[in-house]
Amino acid sequence: MESLRSCRDHLKQSHSRAKKLVETGLALDALFAGEETRLRRENEASRLRAVRRSIVEQLQWLRGIEASASAAHTEVNMMRSVVGLAVTAVVSTSKPLTAFVGRLFDRLNDREKPFGLVMVRVGPNGLPDDVGVVSISQLARQSDRPQPEIVSRLQEEGYLLFSGEAFQFLIDRLLDDVREGKLRLPVSRDELVEAAGADRQGLSLKVTRIE
Repeated sequence: MESLRSCRDHLKQSHSRAKKLVETGLALDALFAGEETRLRRENEASRLRAVRRSIVEQLQWLRGIEASASAAHTEVNMMRSVVGLAVTAVVSTSKPLTAFVGRLFDRLNDREKPFGLVMVRVGPNGLPDDVGVVSISQLARQSDRPQPEIVSRLQEEGYLLFSGEAFQFLIDRLLDDVREGKLRLPVSRDELVEAAGADRQGLSLKVTRIE
């Protein structure tokens, strides 16, 4: 009888230890899962920060190119004007020829080219893999089309377009959502539209006024 009681007590103790081990194991699982989630969120936030740094660098680079191109275009127009004045002076004795040369150089000087409109474009595959910087002005110059038409064409092809400032603000919002577990990478195009849809602090997907 004593032996049976001793065996029962031993079983109770074993059961208690097993229960504690299970509870400890579950607690460790929860701890590891929480740490894994924290590390994943931090890794995704780090990827978004890397995207922002890369885009900022690309914006600065393209804006520099646009500034140089604008300066070169202005210099060429000035040279054309000087040459135009010289040619006009040479042929000034012929009124029809003088008028023709004047109209020719007027047309050359009036052909103003757009410069400086650089935007962030996000393609159908979303962030962080389908994002880059595009010079709307360069595309307009190359195609001899107005900038709003270039913007409309890109939007029709499925691209979201942001100013540099709006994109950085959007990334800040996404970072908050990722850290809070509300969002995971990759961020789809539709999720970006939803994140930007409230037009917070001037954030907008559409370019309504482009000179």
